[in-house]
This record gives sequence, structure tokens and C-alpha cells, in this order.
Amino acid sequence: MSRHKNDQPPPNASGDTEATEAASGTQPIYQRIAAELRRGIAEGRYPVGARLPTEIELCEQFGISRFTARAAIRLLSTAGLVTRRQRVGTVVIAEPGQARYRHDATSLPDLLQYAQDTELRIVYVGRIALSRSQAQDFGTEAGEEWVLAVGLRHDQPGAGGARKAPPPFCITRIFLNPMLKDIEARLRERQTAVYALIEREYKLSIQRVEQEIQGVVLSADDAASLQSEPGAPALRIVRRYYSDSGDLVEVADNVHPSDRFSYRMELRQ
Repeated sequence: MSRHKNDQPPPNASGDTEATEAASGTQPIYQRIAAELRRGIAEGRYPVGARLPTEIELCEQFGISRFTARAAIRLLSTAGLVTRRQRVGTVVIAEPGQARYRHDATSLPDLLQYAQDTELRIVYVGRIALSRSQAQDFGTEAGEEWVLAVGLRHDQPGAGGARKAPPPFCITRIFLNPMLKDIEARLRERQTAVYALIEREYKLSIQRVEQEIQGVVLSADDAASLQSEPGAPALRIVRRYYSDSGDLVEVADNVHPSDRFSYRMELRQ
């Protein structure tokens, strides 16, 4: 799992060096191309109903490979801004701030890539003594101190171009095992997904993720953070990340307003 770094292309991209950045923590090329296309949509160069440049045209315009162009379009598609239509191409269907983020997952790499293709802006880092129910859920003792990080997730790192930035589509509470020494400081300085930070800094490999989904309503505090209405319907997704040794190292409790997020999973025989 350690291959999923912020300075590397998405899964199945081995061999496309154009989508890889130097280990300087800079934004991958495909994300920068997506941000440029997003600006074009926000500024009206690609209005709703218009067709985006083809993959070949993007390759010529930006000097990139078709894989990199395809990865950039994928970000816009999951952000709900464009759709692919047979014999037509990639068509703009919404402006930034009006779209609904869509998460498609068919495998563990897809699930982990979600954390790379979106941006979690952490607003709080501290420690919390686990309640009895939390301790039972985490398989540890009540009162044990875990690290708690709270953040707001946006649909693309460095997204911009709209007159008013779109609101976040998720509030996330991350609980981190105290075995991860000094994780608080690393969280504040991180330039990658939290699971990738854990893998890199602690030489662990995330081998299993458990996911639980339920319908909820937004609390007053969460609604304020998400610029939504208290009591509005929401989707809560709790993910538990286990290392190769079986330790629960991270629990991410995510709440999404229902009008900004959809989740699709494809299962095959």
C-alpha cells in the first residue's frame, strides 16, 4: 500500500511518469490540469452543455500523456462537473458549487484513492479520552487517550476559479491510535492523505478497511461547519483502517450532506 503517495499517480498508473511529481510535495500534474479545467468551467469558457477538449487535445495543449488527461477528467467527473457521453465526448453538466460529489468504489485502491483526489483541511488536532462505547468499538479500554483530528473535505486539492469557493462536502473526525507517536505534529505538516502519512512515517501497511454506512441528520454544529441546514439529511460513513499486523490504527467518521455527495459501489460475480 505504500505506493499510494501524494507525489504519485492514481492506482494502475505505473509507467506513466508524466503524472508523477518529484518528492517535493507538489500537486500531481493530473490534479493541476483538473484545476485548470475547473477554472474554465467556473469562468464560462466551458459553460454547462459545452464539450471539454478531447483527451488527445488535452495532451497537445498541456504536453501530457493520455493517462494523465484521463485522470484529470476523472476528477471532474467524480466532482459531478462533467459526464462522458458516447459519440459526443465529455460534457459539462454543472458549475463548481452546484455539483454533487460522487464516490465510485470497486476496490480498496479506489477507496484509498478517494483520500488523494480530495483535500482534507484539518481545523483541529488534540487528544480525547475514549468513552465506553468508543472503546468497545475500537477494541480497547475506556478512558484511553487517542488523537482526534477534525477536518473539512473539499472535492479537489487546490480547487479554485469560482467567484465563491464551493462549501465542503464532508466533515471528518479522525481517531488515531496512540501507538502512532508524535502523530499530532505530523498531521499539521502533512501534504498527503492521513493513511499515506501513517504508512510512510510509521512503516505500516494498510491491509484492510472496514466501512459502515448509515443515514443521519445534520447536527447544528456540523450544519454550521458544512454551510448547511440543521436537521438536513446526511450520509455517515465510518471507516476503520487496520495495519498488516491487525492493529486498528485509524478510524475516520465522515458526515456528508445528502445534496452534495453520492456513493456508488459496483460488485461483480
